[in-house]
Amino acid sequence: MQVNVEQLDPCKVELKIELEPETVAGAIDRAYKDFAKVTSVPGFRKGKAPRAILEKFVDTERVRRHAAEEMVDDAYHKAIDQEKIHPYAEPEIDIEQYEDGKPFIFKADVPLPPTVELGEYKGIEVKREVTPVTDEDVESEVKYMQESQATSTKVEDRPAKDGDIVLAEVATKVEDEEKSQPRRSLINIGQSVPGFDKNIIGMSVGEEKNFSVKYPKDFENEQLAGKNVEFDVKVESIRERNLPELNDEFAKKMGDYENMDALRQDIKKRMTLAAEESADRAVEHNIIDEIVNRSKVCFPDVLVNHEVGHDIQDLQNRLSRQKITIDQYLKQIGKSQEEFIDQLKATAAERIKTGLAMGEIVDKEKIDVTPEEVEAEIDRIAADSKTERESVEAFMEQRGGKAQLKNSMLNRKIADFLKSVSKIS
Repeated sequence: MQVNVEQLDPCKVELKIELEPETVAGAIDRAYKDFAKVTSVPGFRKGKAPRAILEKFVDTERVRRHAAEEMVDDAYHKAIDQEKIHPYAEPEIDIEQYEDGKPFIFKADVPLPPTVELGEYKGIEVKREVTPVTDEDVESEVKYMQESQATSTKVEDRPAKDGDIVLAEVATKVEDEEKSQPRRSLINIGQSVPGFDKNIIGMSVGEEKNFSVKYPKDFENEQLAGKNVEFDVKVESIRERNLPELNDEFAKKMGDYENMDALRQDIKKRMTLAAEESADRAVEHNIIDEIVNRSKVCFPDVLVNHEVGHDIQDLQNRLSRQKITIDQYLKQIGKSQEEFIDQLKATAAERIKTGLAMGEIVDKEKIDVTPEEVEAEIDRIAADSKTERESVEAFMEQRGGKAQLKNSMLNRKIADFLKSVSKIS
């Protein structure tokens, strides 16, 4: 047996293995003997028929495949032992030559364990930028709360106007695609693209209208961005939205605040806290991104494929609950299957890189979460939520159990450690 080894990258080697013709002949002979044990040949007990007669009762290609599998399995394991290779997963096999009287030649692409060469992870300089909360931000939140408490009144004596809620049958046609079936839709005038709202304003109950809207090139739905969409709309009902007054009564309803000033102060306090937390998360992400960029992380493709497989299965489970197919989902997000898979692979690769780099730091700095710390955290959660410990544990079991909690605590420890050894300004 001849073995040639080529390092394709730090996490993959290619073995080119050649077996002598005599080895091939022996493997085929053994394959025939295996088939003889399970093949009925008139006049012979199983396993006793001569090969010359057996060949008339057995599919030659099945025998050859059986022999090839035996040769590949045996030669591959001998080769990795001989070359002291430690595979991370099963190899990809490609048979290059398999002819009578000639050597049997095959290649095995062998994935190797991930490798991490950490870059400098201490002393990283990063800015902590907190977005200030303005009065406009506070008023925007007040407006959102006001709209969430809005009621509506059915109107029939006037056409639709800005701010109304319109129930209509709507059919759409996106450029060269087929027109959709009409379906009942709620239209909040003022929350759609301007061209659409402009056509709805002025329509009355029972009125039908056909119009087209050119969507902006930067529209969030890529399937519609920059395209011309034709609409058939039939108005069924119009409701006028009634906003509550922004007074002390409203403030009390929103959380027993004394007045609107108290409500606004609390909103600003909560938004400021959220901005602080967002700044902290950004700092952590920037530090980790910089560490990954400074490090050399290598891993086999099988890891990415495994992650993508899980991502697709999770997505299919979610879509199944919504009674949506993958094809329908891809159409909604405006991506082909190939583009979507490429996106998943890129995201998975970044996730794996980060996980491997952080794992290396955990080992190097001996960062750990003890069972006692996990138990103490469960007690804290129970105390903070004023819930029985057993209830907290039961809730956790539905979401990965103590292992998931430990992983979350470990991630927090890693982030805290990295911030402690970085230069944050």
